[in-house]
Amino acid sequence: MQIRLEKFDHIDGRHRYCVLRLSQTLFGDWCVEQALGPIAAPGGQERRAYFNQHAEAMHLFETVRDRQVRRGFVPIPVQLGLL
Repeated sequence: MQIRLEKFDHIDGRHRYCVLRLSQTLFGDWCVEQALGPIAAPGGQERRAYFNQHAEAMHLFETVRDRQVRRGFVPIPVQLGLL
């Protein structure tokens, strides 16, 4: 599962993104990845958290998503490429 959120602040001229991914590792654990940073500028950071249970990982995914939405980020539809 993946979601991309963006925040455009036209007054300050700052545009930011947040990408959240929930995936299963090769060893059966669940990983929540979060990438944050400015759009079209250097910088940013990535975070990863690993869980044994899918429910725990999903709870963190939803918590982070809800927190970013409260901060003004908006979900952006992401079109996945064809394989």
